Amino acid sequence: MLKMFNLIDIGERAGSGIPNIYHVWKDRGWEEPVIVEQFEPERTLLSLSVEKIGDKKSAIRENNDGSAIKNGDKKTAIKAENKMRIIEFLTGADSAKASEIAEYVGLKPSRTRDYLKELISEEIVAAKGANRNRTYQLKR
Repeated sequence: MLKMFNLIDIGERAGSGIPNIYHVWKDRGWEEPVIVEQFEPERTLLSLSVEKIGDKKSAIRENNDGSAIKNGDKKTAIKAENKMRIIEFLTGADSAKASEIAEYVGLKPSRTRDYLKELISEEIVAAKGANRNRTYQLKR
């Protein structure tokens, strides 16, 4: 697939993507990204958390049975997960419309725009254009 992207001049092979992710996460004070390799089937997973290091209030606290302690914690976990999915989608795209992001995340476009507004205020995402032509991309 990498060769296919190179043939149509989309990919770079610069090797700067992963170090850039680590730098951004460190600059923002977020938990360090985690890379996990799996061999059956072969996969490399990159887990990105937008939780601040040591932020106990928004962390998921669990009982011995694995269930969350408070309803507020569940909402925070779902919110963080949706933000991560938006960031994940934008990491793989130059830019995207809210409807495209909403389809990927599985939310309504209006709710997705709410998350995008939060990510813009946190200076993670940038918006370009107005109204129907607005696209979103990760800040670099």
